[in-house]
Amino acid sequence: MTKAEVQTLLKRFVNVIKKTYGKNLVFIIHHGSWATGEANSESDIDTLVMLEKISKRELVKLRDILNKKEFEKFTVLLFSRLDMDNFVPFAKQQFHYGAKVLYGKCPLPEPSREEMLIEIKKIANTVGYWSKFLFTHQKQAENITRKIYWRFREAIIALKVFVHWKTGEFPVTKKRLKELLEDPKDKEIVEIIENWEKNKDKYEKNPDPLLIKGLDFSQRILKEINRKM
Repeated sequence: MTKAEVQTLLKRFVNVIKKTYGKNLVFIIHHGSWATGEANSESDIDTLVMLEKISKRELVKLRDILNKKEFEKFTVLLFSRLDMDNFVPFAKQQFHYGAKVLYGKCPLPEPSREEMLIEIKKIANTVGYWSKFLFTHQKQAENITRKIYWRFREAIIALKVFVHWKTGEFPVTKKRLKELLEDPKDKEIVEIIENWEKNKDKYEKNPDPLLIKGLDFSQRILKEINRKM
């Protein structure tokens, strides 16, 4: 897909969502790689749709929309107002920085410094947990490289939030993130995801080095936070 094609699809999507949900619709946000300019032709189109209330009926409606061929590349986060009011800090920055409001007004407050710390710690602990578990339980674990791929994607979120927490700037793109990171090991985490497809076969044959890097990331960022608090 091209950027122009994505914009056309987004306009069509917004119209369909507005018609489908009517007064129950609060806002629609476009985020992710197409919004930040980092997408490739195969990237999903990421949106967040917030409704006043969600029931099975609303879920069925969205499923029917996403089953249409024209919207097959859409990934939609669906939230109710209740969900948002009780949203545990995780990737909230993507709804503020680099995102575009397509409909309505976003009522979400920007993450506080305390929320940033919670998110960094949560992700660091998750990455560390799965790195240790997958390394030591490979006979029981399935799809090891796929699981650690998503943990490394989360690690990049943590690094962005960490930079924001330290400097006040949220690096929207991976390029800017690498410019602001000081530790070469942190930059390597970003580069692993950037070059994932090229090295995926190598990781599948021997995931151990990747898992150790995940563990090292977890320990390193937690120590760094503790030093700066």
